[in-house]
Amino acid sequence: MTQLHGVQLSAEQMASAMAVPASRADFALKKGGPQSDPDPNFSEWQTVDGTPECAAGYACMRIKAGNGWLDMWYYNYGVYKLQDWIGPGWLNQRQTGGATLRLLNASGGVIGCYESGVLGAVSHPNWTPVYYIQLSPQGC
Repeated sequence: MTQLHGVQLSAEQMASAMAVPASRADFALKKGGPQSDPDPNFSEWQTVDGTPECAAGYACMRIKAGNGWLDMWYYNYGVYKLQDWIGPGWLNQRQTGGATLRLLNASGGVIGCYESGVLGAVSHPNWTPVYYIQLSPQGC
């Protein structure tokens, strides 16, 4: 295992992805593409579709971006404003301690709520109506 930006990644993950430090995500995506405000704790490009890898404690999303996919990992509680998250994607909710991940529409209404679990909650959402995500210590 290799540690990148405080996250443990397997050799296979490191070999198959180009890591983009979260603080530079805006630079890497300056021509448009999925973004959030604030930035995720970690983001990386993938060339394959499917459930994103996700370390325990994180809520991880995969969004279509050009000819590939962008994985975004979130750790800190709060509301994140999304930009250019369009079409089908993936999420892997691996937060711990009863934390939840909520998908919110433009007016802040809940579209979906995912509770943490030992194996995580995996889903295949349509990102188009999702304008915000919220990581919270409160249950659904």
